[in-house]
Amino acid sequence: MTQPRNGTRKDGIPWGPSAEELRKEARTWVYERLALLSSVIWVLGAAVLMATIVPYIARPQLYIAMACVIPLLPAALPWLFYRRLSRVRAERLIRENAPRGV
Repeated sequence: MTQPRNGTRKDGIPWGPSAEELRKEARTWVYERLALLSSVIWVLGAAVLMATIVPYIARPQLYIAMACVIPLLPAALPWLFYRRLSRVRAERLIRENAPRGV
């Protein structure tokens, strides 16, 4: 069945996205925000460690590597909640896009 141009089905109910499309949209939405959050945590953590530890050491190569790797742990923590956040977002989108009056 193709989507009609006027936005309603034959029975008069507005055409809406399927539940699977809404779940995919929710996963993408959560993924984008978690990726941004993780990168901000990593950049700030690495910057703080670089500014506080590295300038005071004669040969800082090992400390630079540590300053770049250590912030990966807190930056990875938000991803523990990816499934839960995706599920909650998908449920909200499905509830908001449910047909009215049916």
